[in-house]
Amino acid sequence: MRTSRSRPARIIAAAFTEWFRNTPPLVQIFFFYFALPVIGIRLPAVVAGTLALVFYQGAIAIEVLRAGLQAVHSGQDEAASALGLSGLQKFLYVKAPQAFRISLPSLGNNLISFLKNTSLVSAIGVLDITGWAMDIIAIRLSSAELFLAIGVFYLVAVTILSAVLRVLEQRMAKYAP
Repeated sequence: MRTSRSRPARIIAAAFTEWFRNTPPLVQIFFFYFALPVIGIRLPAVVAGTLALVFYQGAIAIEVLRAGLQAVHSGQDEAASALGLSGLQKFLYVKAPQAFRISLPSLGNNLISFLKNTSLVSAIGVLDITGWAMDIIAIRLSSAELFLAIGVFYLVAVTILSAVLRVLEQRMAKYAP
C-alpha cells in the first residue's frame, strides 16, 4: 500500500506505519491492554501483548519491504513487461522475490528485535520468561541469578536465530543479479 498508485491507500499505510513505528512498543502494549477496554474491546493479556508487538514490528517490516521494492531496478519491470507479464505477475515473480532478497538482512534484524521485545509483555502480566522470573524474584527476593539466566537465554536464542538468518542470506545471495 505504501507504493500504491492510490493516494488513500498510501495515506492509510503511512498513518499505520508512522503511528506504530514511532511509538514505543511498551506504550502500545499498555494501550492494547488498558485503553481498549475503555471503548469496550477487552483482550486477554497475551493477545493484547502479541497484537501490539506484531503491529510494532510489522510497521517496521513494511518500511523495510517498501525500501526493498524501491531498490529493485526499473529495468526489471520493463523486462517483465516485454515478456507480457501482467501487473500482478510482475510483482509476484519479478519484483517481490528480488525485494525480499534485498530486504532479508533488515527483516532478520526486525525478527531478532521482535524476539527480544517479547520480554515487554511481562509488564501486563503475561508469563513469558521474564514474567516467570519476576514471579520467582518476588518469592525468593533474589534477582541477580535470574536476570543473568534470562540474559543467557536471550543471548543463546538470538545467536541461534542469527546463524539461521545468516545461512538463509547466503543461500539467497546466490540469486543476486
